[in-house]
Amino acid sequence: MGVTSIFAETVAITFCLFASYWLLTIYTNKGLDRYPGPRLAKFTKLWHRMDVKSNKHQIHLINLHRRYGSIVRIGPNTLSLADPELVPLIYGVKNEFPKSHMYDVFAPRVNGKPANSWLSVRDAKIHASIKRPIANAYSLTALVEYEPLVDDMIKKFVIRIDETVGHQVDESIDMAIWLRLYAFDVIMYLTFSDTLGFLEAGSDVDGFMIALDRNLDRSALLTTMPWAAYLVKHNPIVGFFTKDSVIFPAWATKQIKARMVIRDEKKDEKPRPKDFLDRFLSAANSDGSDGYNFPLIMNWTLTNIMAGADTTAIGLRAILYYLLVFPSKMEVLLRELRAAELSYPVSWKESQRLPYLDACIKEAFRLHPAIGLGLEREVPLSGLQLPNGNMLQPGTCVSMNAWVVNRQDVFGEQVDQFIPERWLKQDHESATKYQERVSKMKRADLTFGYSYAALAIRNLLGEQLERVVDYQ
Repeated sequence: MGVTSIFAETVAITFCLFASYWLLTIYTNKGLDRYPGPRLAKFTKLWHRMDVKSNKHQIHLINLHRRYGSIVRIGPNTLSLADPELVPLIYGVKNEFPKSHMYDVFAPRVNGKPANSWLSVRDAKIHASIKRPIANAYSLTALVEYEPLVDDMIKKFVIRIDETVGHQVDESIDMAIWLRLYAFDVIMYLTFSDTLGFLEAGSDVDGFMIALDRNLDRSALLTTMPWAAYLVKHNPIVGFFTKDSVIFPAWATKQIKARMVIRDEKKDEKPRPKDFLDRFLSAANSDGSDGYNFPLIMNWTLTNIMAGADTTAIGLRAILYYLLVFPSKMEVLLRELRAAELSYPVSWKESQRLPYLDACIKEAFRLHPAIGLGLEREVPLSGLQLPNGNMLQPGTCVSMNAWVVNRQDVFGEQVDQFIPERWLKQDHESATKYQERVSKMKRADLTFGYSYAALAIRNLLGEQLERVVDYQ
């Protein structure tokens, strides 16, 4: 055997040993080899990326948990958890579990560099500094004050549906499209007291939704490998050749600057309900100074629209879908609405005496959450003791997916079925037992996450649907 052959064989053996050691290190990372999951996921994030790209990730994850249990390894350093008892611990207000790098993907690009936003920022102190000034804008008191704005959009939505159906030969329309148009208009109207005119157009405006969908699809994939965001999104070279849509930012900038002038000159043209922008401007100028923190105001308004509109549309679609698929449930709901002798539009106060509608909304949210990805957090220095007694090491990524958590035993039997009655008091239940059962379900609710905006969207979406279903 020649020297060259011996050298080549030595290199090959060395490479194999190194590769084996590297793979073994990944496989046993932080002791995660004890947890089951897809074989490829234990070595690389490629499995997660391919699964998200399939657009059926949430369904696959449900099946994986039913096969393997409440803990599934979905990445070299990531576990998917399904135990509802962990929801308040991991996502609670104490913020002991910091966001993972997946949130870097959602940072807006400013001058080719990622900038802090309410959604993307990972530092708890910075996040609090962004959120705290406008927390009151999402309180129940504020939401009730937005009611006239919602009423305006409800009336416009109903008029446009009537007009459109009247021009159809078969008197049928795609309600999925119209509910999305409505959702964007109503969230924009709540934010600016103005819209881009989706309902008037009856379609997308200037390719806004096409650009948004493209960006959301790209972002969903990037969350599986966040480092790639710095190559394809935040890289200044890439930014030079690709431009994000400026339709909405340009329109929002115009709205904000016009409102600043009105406030400074104290000459609002006509009385109107306070919207989110009014509250954002007050929060950004709370010290009474002459200037406004324009980037912060833009941050708040963009997040309000982008985080609120599509989630609202998805929720509305889910509710209508399940009511149509289960006509017996629709009939029960219609009986409740007819017996209530409601005004039009329905007031928030009136909506509080519609328990079956509330149950239908909660059940649709449970079965079809707006977010299909897990919400990743990093285990803090104190570690995380799982219900089975195992301790997770600091730095381990833990993820809980609403589609998975919402189908656990805490929600009762037949968790794959649309059963609004699970949210109502049963004949055999005492009031105390009922409250305990529902409280457990609510604590496990990850449909909109744990945040002021999420709570606001949950409350607001319920109020909007009450009006729409009542009209039907």
